[in-house]
This record gives sequence, C-alpha cells and structure tokens, in this order.
Amino acid sequence: MPVEMKTRHNLNLCGYHFWQIYRYNDRRGIMNPNFSDQRRRFDPNFRFKKRILSQIFSEMACNGLHYGILSNYSDTYFLKREETTPNTLYVSRVVRPTDTEPTLRQCVYYISQLAINDNVGNRLGRVVLDSYSSNDDDDDDDDDDDDDDDADDPYDPDYDYDDDSSGKRKRKQIPSAKTSSKKSKKTIASSSKVIATVDEYIGGGSFGKIFSGYYDNQAVAWKTCDAYKEQEEMKTLKHEAHIYSILKECQGRVVPCLFYKGYIYDGYLFALALQLIEDSRHIDPTRLTKKEKKLIVNQLRAIHNFGVLHNDISASNILYEPKSRNYFFIDFGLSEIVDNESPKLRKEEKRLKNFLQL
Repeated sequence: MPVEMKTRHNLNLCGYHFWQIYRYNDRRGIMNPNFSDQRRRFDPNFRFKKRILSQIFSEMACNGLHYGILSNYSDTYFLKREETTPNTLYVSRVVRPTDTEPTLRQCVYYISQLAINDNVGNRLGRVVLDSYSSNDDDDDDDDDDDDDDDADDPYDPDYDYDDDSSGKRKRKQIPSAKTSSKKSKKTIASSSKVIATVDEYIGGGSFGKIFSGYYDNQAVAWKTCDAYKEQEEMKTLKHEAHIYSILKECQGRVVPCLFYKGYIYDGYLFALALQLIEDSRHIDPTRLTKKEKKLIVNQLRAIHNFGVLHNDISASNILYEPKSRNYFFIDFGLSEIVDNESPKLRKEEKRLKNFLQL
C-alpha cells in the first residue's frame, strides 16, 4: 500500500476537503475573507498541486493496488481505487491526530487491514504520452519536476500579483535562454500524442525494473524507476538516455533504438522505451565462431568511435537476436564519455577480446 508524505508547503488545504477544492475553477475560490486588501484575498497558506494526487493514484494504478494514504503529517487522507472503476480515485475526509471516533490510529489500522487482505488487481497499463524524440537529448530533465499541470495555478509560488489596479496575478518572469528553449520544446511535443502500454515484468537490476510493452505500436522494453523515491536510479537512466543520443547512428544495429525517455503515469515513473530484442539470449563465447567474435569486437569499436566507454562488458550486456542474426550492446548506465584517443578504450577492447577468447 503506497503511503505518501508531503510537506505543508506542497499540501495544505486550509481545512477544505479534496472534493471541495475541485468545485472551484482553478481553485480561485479559495480565499481568506479577512484580508483587508481585496486584491490579495487569496489565502497565501493554501497549497495544492494536482500532481500530488496524480502521483499516488499512478502508484496505485501502476501496481494494481486499491488503497493508499496521503498525508502532510498533520492532515491525513485515505484513498481507494476500485477494480470496477479503475480510473476513479475515492478520497476520504481529512483526519487529524486530534480526531476521535475514529482516531487517526484506528483509521490507519483499518485501511492497513484492508490492504493486507486485498488481492492485487489489474495494472492500469495503457497511458497517453506526449510524443518525444529520444534524440532531442536534454540533460536538464531535473528542472521538469515542476509539472506543467499547474502552469495556470494561482497558488503556485512562481506567481505574483501585478502592480496595476486590476488585481490580476501573473507568473514571475525569470529571464533565461535555457528556460525559453525548454518551453518551446514542450509546446512542440505536446502537439502530438501517442499511446503506450506497459505489460509484463520481464526483469530488473540495480537501475530499475524492466517491463515489456508497446510505444506507438512498437514493441519495446520499458526500463523504469520510481521518479520520487529512486533518485539515483533516475539519474542513471537519464545518463543512459544521453549515451543513446550520442550513439544515434548505432541504434538499431549495434545498440537498441531508444524511442522515448521521460515520465509516465503522471510522473510516478521515469522510463526509457527501448527496442525489444526479440527472443534474445546472452552470448556464450564458447559457442561463437571466430567470425562472430570479430563482429562483436567491431561493434564495440563503433561505440568507441563516438567516445563512449561501455564500462560494464559482460555476457549479460551483449544480446544476440536470432531473427536479425545481430548482436546488441545494452545497459549503458555505467558508461563514460572519453576522448577518442583515451587508453581506456583500448583496454576495454582488450578485455572484450579476452572475454571472447579471441
């Protein structure tokens, strides 16, 4: 059962319930009538981000779970998602530590028992994504954590009041060439939608979990991690996506194609959609011909020509695809970008030859 703890800076409904908040258009009705300045009647303590609910709902839906808890340490909400209406999230009234009949402890115990006795349901696998080219590499993804869902939210801290008498609010403008370019890129990407599905779990490791699935009707392997709780794994996946962008010319023949990098399930997971190597198997050097071994060495050289050091050569990171009779290097999470003349490249090639018994 997912339990999400937020600070009051991000979640403070000021005594309102979630269903009351959604009755207001863009939450503009949440005001403090005691403010003397009528232009500034918006309650400065009110905090609500739509992505908070999206995050925990996505965590429940992605894992087929039906119960969850959301809290800011003083206000606690209990959540339910029914299998008959998997896209609907039910939220309880607020429960505080001082409440009685029932107490907060009784509520937590009750929903915990429901979760313990619950059966995992169907995962909500179908998601709609903004189309995004893996070759448009951007190392500043960490800046994207401020969801665009709240771009017009008057309670966003990036908003300020205008100085004119109209009393309207506007977003603070921060002059930055990087910000401008990113905004432009997002506008272009949002003009096209693709359908993605996440299906069966097929493996995992130190850098996240791997699921089979589809991206825009293309069979893919989804390499995922929890975007909120696995920050180091997410950095590794972003680094790997950057390496794939450098190896653009090698994709599809030396390394798998990267079709998508970004967030899915409303930001709950960070994911890479990689070409699914059909009926793949790890190589066995004792069963390879000399010609096949030389082919694998030449493929590593192709990677080295772009200044990429794989840094994790092993049987598990070289796949053979019977259908295409091709070999693929995978898992670039530990890779490095080096000079083309770096002695590290020659040492790695030597290690590969020793491994292949060539």
